[in-house]
Amino acid sequence: MAQLPTAAQRPTNVRYIVLLFLGVLAFITYFDRVCISSAQHVIQHDLNLTDGQLSLVFSGFWLTYALFEIPSGWISDRFGSRRALSRIVLAWSIFTALSGAAMGFISLLTYRLLFGAGEAGAFPNLARVQSRWFSKASQGRIGGALWCISRWGGALSFILFPKLLAALDSKPFRKQFDGLPFIGGLATIPSWRMGFWICGLVGLVWVMLFYPWFRDNPSHKRSVNQAELDLIQAGSAGQDLHGQVRMSRFEWRALFSSPNLWGIAIAYMCGSFSWSFFVSWMPKYMHDVQNPSERIAGLLNTGPLLVGGVACVLGGWLSDIAVRRTGNARWGRAIFPIIGFGTAATAMAGIAFAKTPTQAFVLMCIGSFGNDIGQGAEWASVISVGGMFAGTAFGFINMVANVGGNTLQPPIGQAIFNHAGWHTLFWVYGAVYLTASLIWTRVNPTRRFYVDEGSRGANG
Repeated sequence: MAQLPTAAQRPTNVRYIVLLFLGVLAFITYFDRVCISSAQHVIQHDLNLTDGQLSLVFSGFWLTYALFEIPSGWISDRFGSRRALSRIVLAWSIFTALSGAAMGFISLLTYRLLFGAGEAGAFPNLARVQSRWFSKASQGRIGGALWCISRWGGALSFILFPKLLAALDSKPFRKQFDGLPFIGGLATIPSWRMGFWICGLVGLVWVMLFYPWFRDNPSHKRSVNQAELDLIQAGSAGQDLHGQVRMSRFEWRALFSSPNLWGIAIAYMCGSFSWSFFVSWMPKYMHDVQNPSERIAGLLNTGPLLVGGVACVLGGWLSDIAVRRTGNARWGRAIFPIIGFGTAATAMAGIAFAKTPTQAFVLMCIGSFGNDIGQGAEWASVISVGGMFAGTAFGFINMVANVGGNTLQPPIGQAIFNHAGWHTLFWVYGAVYLTASLIWTRVNPTRRFYVDEGSRGANG
């Protein structure tokens, strides 16, 4: 009979605490992005914003978020994710809070631009930490889990943020501040402003807990034993656990000239363009076109993102299984975005024919599921292609995806539905998703964008 491992032989579980930190970060990242959409009607009314101005507010975040992705990804590779993530969360929390102080279109746009610049690099750093703290065999499901949590952060913002605002608007809460010196003004301040302040405070608490505890290199964390370190390094995912790496001019040149990276980036851009409907114009479409009752409106706006979160976990898990059982990492990853984006294309185009809120809701859920079933596989692919420069590589991909996708969709979307109708917009979403599916037939997720030399290992 085999002997049970001794306590000294059992791996510690520090990596799961790391996963908890990453999960909370993924949640608040999307919650803070999307909460403005869940309160867009009251903000638009209070600040007297037009649809065009609101679209620029939505786009402003994505523009600066995209432009600062490569610098933030490079900073993480050069100086480590511990410092980079702490800076990122601190910056975005401050500018999220300042959004609650906006007095009109210009100030709100300014704060959203700064918020985007501050949050840039969050997901490249998540990818970098994942590549160093988790084994190669688990990359798909870990990535899927993080994307699930991020989607649910966006989804639950449609429920939790309005509930928070309702609590802040309640008479018992307001009455506590009547007549008090210095803070008596809180009794009359609009609840959406205080909501942004609270969101900013949550991020500050995360930084205060994360920075003293986390280490970029698992071997530098005293509570990680050798057994856990061996698990992390299994399958060579942990081939480079150094906190800092430098990119040569040849690697920078390869970053911007790799057909593989460009393929992934453009596919991400197409997916981002169509998916950003769910965090920008979905509430307006449901309110203006389908007009569901207030009792179920929040659920209808939340459902597609919740379903997408489930797809993230399922797709990442299935992708890891496909790679392990077939031994074919290329198709074990690529098949999920190929099928997923194709499904999303059909569903989004079909919304043009929806006659009831239920029909629109079901098709949106299918579209969100199709978009996200490949997220875990795509995330693992970027980590594989990026290698030791996963942060910078993901920054490049996120830059392209967000400049051409999330940044352009809000103004293009509002121009289309205002001039050509909602049905035309959904046909556009379908065509863009189909393009992403076709691109993934040409992507090779196993090929590094750079050539490894010397101690950097063999070319993957």
